[in-house]
Amino acid sequence: MAGLSKFLITAILKPWSHSQLYQEFRKHGVGFKTGLLLIILSLGFGLTSITRAACGQFPAIPVVLPFRLENYLFWQALLVIPWVVLSWLLVGFLARGVLIFQRQEAVSLRQVLVLLGLGFSTFLFLFWIPHLLTAGLNLLGMSQKEWVDLLSQPGWFQTLYLALIALAVVAGWLSLNLSLGRIKKKISPTGLLVANLGFFSWLLLLAVFLR
Repeated sequence: MAGLSKFLITAILKPWSHSQLYQEFRKHGVGFKTGLLLIILSLGFGLTSITRAACGQFPAIPVVLPFRLENYLFWQALLVIPWVVLSWLLVGFLARGVLIFQRQEAVSLRQVLVLLGLGFSTFLFLFWIPHLLTAGLNLLGMSQKEWVDLLSQPGWFQTLYLALIALAVVAGWLSLNLSLGRIKKKISPTGLLVANLGFFSWLLLLAVFLR
């Protein structure tokens, strides 16, 4: 249990050390731990989504998927875990395919999936904080209109909200470039390509779903 706690905390809070974390745990269920971490973080989104839905809230930006606006957060809470996990696997297989095409077969699918998952986990944790803040304000009685007005007006709340989102993107992107970009102990153009292709493909899949 202590090893699992160390893995989860290090993965989220030390995005610059994901390569070392993989090496430390690669013989101790590193793939399972990475998947579990993504499920736990997805569950956090599920809880904040269902909280917002129970408070009568709905997405303040246009939705892409064919769900009714007033029920969207309920479906988001229900589907967020499979959406995140399947997106992770899809991007992982895509990244592995690019490596094979570039004749980097020595890099295993497990290593690619783990390093991608660790980078994604850093992003998810930081991106979840604005969702948690929103759900907390909803529980305190803030209406949809009050929340939209607060977020749309320049000030401390808008700055904090946007800064957290920007920090999430930068931290996730940086962690993958430090791990996959240096997958052979030195900067690799192929590794950098895989890191950026994987991260932004995954962001696009999340942008389609998360509100």
